[in-house]
Amino acid sequence: VYGVLDPPEAETNINCWGSAHHQAWSIISDDNGATWSEPIPIDNRGCDDKGEPIDGNMDLTEASVVEVEDNKVLALTRPVYSPWMWESWSEDGGRTWGPCVRGAFASYAWSNMIKIADGTLVVAGRFPGLTVHCGRDLGMFWDHGTMIDSGTWAMGSMLEIEDNLVLYVYWDTYGGKMRGQR
Repeated sequence: VYGVLDPPEAETNINCWGSAHHQAWSIISDDNGATWSEPIPIDNRGCDDKGEPIDGNMDLTEASVVEVEDNKVLALTRPVYSPWMWESWSEDGGRTWGPCVRGAFASYAWSNMIKIADGTLVVAGRFPGLTVHCGRDLGMFWDHGTMIDSGTWAMGSMLEIEDNLVLYVYWDTYGGKMRGQR
């Protein structure tokens, strides 16, 4: 689960670089959702050479997260300004995160990311069109993507309906009709 921290500025314009800032967070529940942790930044800020905290990435929105193996979690996060998605890793089930870095491919807007029976990670994004990317070896290697629709939305949801067969249902470009593909 993630959240987005909006900037404290009263006037922001997302088209003006730096006027709108966003960070992504994870929250953890160890008791089936009865209680939740405090928000944990998906980008480990780290410290400079003097031990002072470094501000985290301020270009994060709409994280898609999957556990690639026990307690090892990958987050791909939609950028606000960058053409490349952002990538973050956690080795302890999302309780702490490494640094947020430029991801393996350019894209914008995300569906949920899933891990299918053979271990492949699958996520869809837009630009160019609606493109599905598949990650191998726990997300270390990604394909160039396969464009499945000319639409410019990726709002939708993926589900593995049988081993290695994914159903993806999403809005059309105008947000008026649902589409689905296997």
